[in-house]
Amino acid sequence: MSGKTGKAGSGAPAPKYFYKIMPHSSVNPRYTFPVPIPASHTFVLSELDAKDGFIHMSTASQLAGTLNRFFKDDPVVVLLKMDAERLSGWKIVKWEPTSSGELFPHLYAQLEGENVESVKDLVKPEGEKGWDAALERARQEGWLQD
Repeated sequence: MSGKTGKAGSGAPAPKYFYKIMPHSSVNPRYTFPVPIPASHTFVLSELDAKDGFIHMSTASQLAGTLNRFFKDDPVVVLLKMDAERLSGWKIVKWEPTSSGELFPHLYAQLEGENVESVKDLVKPEGEKGWDAALERARQEGWLQD
């Protein structure tokens, strides 16, 4: 890992990956995309991303809070995994505070297939209250990484 620090110079190590949470196409067909994802594919913006003028992303440690707040009723979501250093090298990524004051990575550009390293359907089995167990399974599989 490079010696860069993340979160606007907070001194914390820079994350290796950023993640974009998207509704699963079974929940909202507007978010259907081809698999494998062509390099030239441009992802559809969520209503929130379009309204705010940037694409909301999370680090691995921020995923549970984001999922449990904004996707608590969804049984499945799609996670897009992007190399943070590569994305930041080619696109404008800013660490900005949310209403709680926590800094999140925001992408001020289109997100294309060439920026996505991997895709995962994250499933929350019936009866599970939050996303924590699903995220832990993804971490144990080696897919979810800081």
